[in-house]
Amino acid sequence: YPNPVDEIININKNVDITVYNALGDVVIHKMNTNALDVSRLSPGVYNLQIMCNNKLVNKTIVKN
Repeated sequence: YPNPVDEIININKNVDITVYNALGDVVIHKMNTNALDVSRLSPGVYNLQIMCNNKLVNKTIVKN
């Protein structure tokens, strides 16, 4: 949360996160984090892959 996001995405526990742009390029990869700074990303739609407890979760976010 929040979504749409301006600067920081908050996650309830420490996870590994990979952020992909619309072309499928990795734009951010962070390990063992509970917050993600997306302030440098251009406005648009991004896909997140979140690895938590050996489970992969995919989410879509909108960057303002």
